[in-house]
Amino acid sequence: MNTTMSEASSTSLRMAVEAARAAAKAAAHTAALILIEADGGRGRIHDGSHEQHGDTWCVVSSAHFTAHILSESHGDRAHVTLTGITPAAYEQMRTWAENRDDCRHDHGCVCLTAPWPTLAALSETPEECPIDYRRADEDERGSARLAFNRITVTLFYEPVTVVDTLLRIARSTPAADPETSK
Repeated sequence: MNTTMSEASSTSLRMAVEAARAAAKAAAHTAALILIEADGGRGRIHDGSHEQHGDTWCVVSSAHFTAHILSESHGDRAHVTLTGITPAAYEQMRTWAENRDDCRHDHGCVCLTAPWPTLAALSETPEECPIDYRRADEDERGSARLAFNRITVTLFYEPVTVVDTLLRIARSTPAADPETSK
């Protein structure tokens, strides 16, 4: 009885794993470019790291966000921090995210009605407020914090497609005019 893998099988497996890794790395860099585009075309892609958020394919930085494209994904999920978000943009982001993840269960489910903190909740504390998933039994999704009339949102394991939309909402929402908001 032969108890070892054949050389051909071993080589085939190694080549398949290397091809999958190369495809995921290409997907991660494409995701990075998508996020830079969503933020107006400005940003940088850096080599991945092993420090802050585990292994990452790459790190994307811009004036408005930092994203670590996570290597535990196929290059399609990020640990991201969005900065300098206006209250109006945050409300649109929150509404979009909550509508996207709307509960589709029958009555009597345990889904959260407002998994993202409201502006009023953010205003009540200088601390970070948790952003949850719609289902109450899932881990924390991220956090939001209000400081100096700007909001910082951190999401831990978010699909790049969602981050793309949130960035586009943040960039397209004009800041409230102080004269008209009096």
